[in-house]
Amino acid sequence: MTPRTKQQLKQFFKNHASDMADLLPGDQGQGGGSYNDQNEPGVGSSNGQGKPGHGSNDGQSQAPATNAGMYFYSYSVGTPAQSVSGALDISSELVWTQCSCTTCDVTTLATLFYPTLSTTMAELPCTSSTCQDFVTQTCSASISDPECTYTYMYRGGVANTTGYLATEAFTFGATVVDDVVFGCGLDNVGDFGGASGVIGLGRGPLSLVSQLQAERFSYYFAPDDSVGTESFIHFGDDATPKTSHVLSTPLLASSDYPNAYLVGLSGIQVDGKDLGIPQGTFDLRKNGSGGVVLSITIPVTFLEERAYKLLRQALVSGIRLPTVNSAALGLDLCYTSQSLATAKIPAIALVFDGNAVMELEVGNYFYMDASSGLECLTIMPSSAGGVSLLGSLVQAGTHMIYDLHGSKLAFESLEQLSPPSNSSQIASRQRSSSAPPPQILPAVMLVAHFLWVVVYMVL
Repeated sequence: MTPRTKQQLKQFFKNHASDMADLLPGDQGQGGGSYNDQNEPGVGSSNGQGKPGHGSNDGQSQAPATNAGMYFYSYSVGTPAQSVSGALDISSELVWTQCSCTTCDVTTLATLFYPTLSTTMAELPCTSSTCQDFVTQTCSASISDPECTYTYMYRGGVANTTGYLATEAFTFGATVVDDVVFGCGLDNVGDFGGASGVIGLGRGPLSLVSQLQAERFSYYFAPDDSVGTESFIHFGDDATPKTSHVLSTPLLASSDYPNAYLVGLSGIQVDGKDLGIPQGTFDLRKNGSGGVVLSITIPVTFLEERAYKLLRQALVSGIRLPTVNSAALGLDLCYTSQSLATAKIPAIALVFDGNAVMELEVGNYFYMDASSGLECLTIMPSSAGGVSLLGSLVQAGTHMIYDLHGSKLAFESLEQLSPPSNSSQIASRQRSSSAPPPQILPAVMLVAHFLWVVVYMVL
């Protein structure tokens, strides 16, 4: 991440870290901030009216955080190709980009897509099965071939996109994929941090992964202190391990969170010693509670409350320094960076099902803010028995490989990286192109709540 990104992460932590837990599924979210045993549950409610299977949610949720570290992917849409960028999101389905319109506030958007300038643009009719499967709606009998309209609402309702579905040619590096179903956004609410839209990489049939028919995809987010390494995303045959030190754990799924990728977390180690978290603490239960969700749109990691308390205690005991008021950053466990510079910070490792151990660097779980002089833990508590979430900061520096065909998540630490191949995308409908190679741009995106979305019919 660039220094600018770190500065904006500071604003995120300060303004929103304490209420991030309330974005977790259902009514189990609780505020964080200064940890105690009396956290009040989130208030308010989501007006979920979505079609089952598209993330409908009638549970409670506090007003969501609106700022987080995100990664943008540069690609092109249309013929001739028009450059756009999309925020990567593994927890939602829709791929959409901002189309030209007369009522939208486009001051923060990097680029627009102009459908009338493309020879390959084709609107999906309302009566098509793709449209009706995405969101059931009544088609106007007075209009010949009415378009398929939608509103895609990200959890909390602070951000959404309204438009219509269409098919178009997408260009990824030197690869062109025809007839990609995407949302042509006409009226978008929320600040998307300069991205043209969102690239949904979730489990739904309209996600980019599903439409590319990719059996695997992977990503690597370079740590902020890395030198000579680049972030990348790969699909298909290029989404394979780069070293011989790869570990894997089963990928889990939940009907309660149909777009999300989940993993089994069996324990946590601090300086090589198991914390003794009770067995089953992180299990996904039949009633939809529990479980461990992966996210690349939320930087903070959340652990089930009892597990978090054990981790916090172990870190405090190991560091043996006075803690300081965390109000400046809204996180829970903070020290002065001056005092922590001379201390030995305990090492944390996540133990996944199958005894796959992910060893973390200090930068994965401690954030140093130079302006305030604070260094804080970027792991927070969720509710007792609630869902846990592994955020983007804890994944930085690790090559995350999603084997969808084999239902497993593989991961490896990469010390030296080569630039990603231009042929890293796979699709059954590809043709050559002279477009520039793809790139992922680290950025800050003002929508951190891309977990479990609600789809509405636009009447």
